[in-house]
Amino acid sequence: MSRLDASARSGTPRGARAGRTRAGAVPGRRVGAIAVALWLLAGAGLGLTGAAAQTSGAAPPAPRELPAEPPAFTPSEETPEQFPPGEGRDDTFASCTGCHNFKLVAAQGMSRRQWEDSLDWMVRRHGMPELSGAERERVLSYLEGAFPPRAPAAQRGWQNPFLR
Repeated sequence: MSRLDASARSGTPRGARAGRTRAGAVPGRRVGAIAVALWLLAGAGLGLTGAAAQTSGAAPPAPRELPAEPPAFTPSEETPEQFPPGEGRDDTFASCTGCHNFKLVAAQGMSRRQWEDSLDWMVRRHGMPELSGAERERVLSYLEGAFPPRAPAAQRGWQNPFLR
């Protein structure tokens, strides 16, 4: 009688008798044995590739030579003359470029109220020196005139077509 016939008669799946699997292995140990075998194979593979690299005769790469001095930093030269003319341009340029590039300012387009809020935020959050009354007025007037809010169609970025 074949094994198939014996397991069919007993009602148990083939190889499931008495807690044993094929070849008499205990359930659960098969997974462990497979993991150990894979681990050994992986280790052997790593050892072989390491040995092959050592015996290949290839010389290790030569170290790169570094320049005697690092390349000099060349800041981009910004001048107030690159921006729209107006009263307060020089004061505004001097106030803003103490912390950041003036092109950052020029990329904005805000109302006077938004410029005021922005100045207040920079003083409060980033430690910008507070501008005196007359200087603050000149800076705000220049920003309001030179960099006003953009028309909605001219704004960059994604526009929701369903809100038009």
